[in-house]
Amino acid sequence: MKSLIVDDDPLMCDLLEHFCSKIDDISSVVTTTSGFESINLINSSTFDLILLDYNLPDITGEDILKIASPHTAVIMITANRNFAPDSYNYDQIVDFLVKPINFSRFFKAFQKAQAFHSRNQSQGHRLFIKDGNKLVKINLEDVYYFKSEANYISVVMEKKKILTLMTLKDLEVKLPDFFQRVHRSFIVNLNRITTIGNNLIEIGKDHIPLSQSYEKILYQKISLLN
Repeated sequence: MKSLIVDDDPLMCDLLEHFCSKIDDISSVVTTTSGFESINLINSSTFDLILLDYNLPDITGEDILKIASPHTAVIMITANRNFAPDSYNYDQIVDFLVKPINFSRFFKAFQKAQAFHSRNQSQGHRLFIKDGNKLVKINLEDVYYFKSEANYISVVMEKKKILTLMTLKDLEVKLPDFFQRVHRSFIVNLNRITTIGNNLIEIGKDHIPLSQSYEKILYQKISLLN
């Protein structure tokens, strides 16, 4: 699991990073003491777990939660014991830890994050979409890309295409991490990409435009998946 620690206390960041280092299933850890920097990190990278201090001086934990992927497990770090009821307003919050924190309690929270991530993986590779008057289940691994067509989306697969009434914005939050928006009108399956170059992405026989604004994010995400 790729993890992000967000806490304005450098000593707390060090402690949480030390706890993470003791767990084999955590493959990498990024730390920041800045809420604003955490937003840039979340927008440019993919994390399986965020350890988030709710009371940051520059931005609130709630603001960060709003931009975090619904597929990312969040463990809240707080000195406020009264935060617990509010945590249930966010589906991705799996636990909250009240300072001071010991490793035993941290590990229990991590196990909840693991369970959350496993559920997302098992459920996140299929999607039901509306095709006319019926719902059709599609396996997301089979999708080449999604293309915006006014108020509709074309779901493009190897041997068929389905047109469904939906926007890319609504669809994007439902997709697993191996999908990435590369243009205002396209979301692609990273596992289906053949080549990238000259501002174009080749998938099968199709050529998809790559916008400059998404290029950096695309390459970062590909490197994380490898």
